[in-house]
Amino acid sequence: MIAAAKADGHIDEQEMAKIDQALSSLNADQSVHQLIQAEMAKPLDPAEIAKLAVSPEHGTEIYLASLLVADEQNFMEKAYLKELANQLGLEEGLIAQLNAQVTQ
Repeated sequence: MIAAAKADGHIDEQEMAKIDQALSSLNADQSVHQLIQAEMAKPLDPAEIAKLAVSPEHGTEIYLASLLVADEQNFMEKAYLKELANQLGLEEGLIAQLNAQVTQ
């Protein structure tokens, strides 16, 4: 989520609200909040994010989390999502299905 939010070079208020909402729903403690802050300070690299996937299903979840926070109207964020999907090896049909789920 963080990587997708900062794909355009910054995290705006709306994106930060979505991240905060996700943290709240997880009942995240202070260590998680510190981890999130550290991740927000890191440079953006879709390949590094894709390496976190331990299975195809996990890769799909990573992509979906990014999709939930990304602004589909922003060229840079769309490019990030495309590269992330490529790095994760996601099929076009699955990407279309996930996009449809999020836009409903």
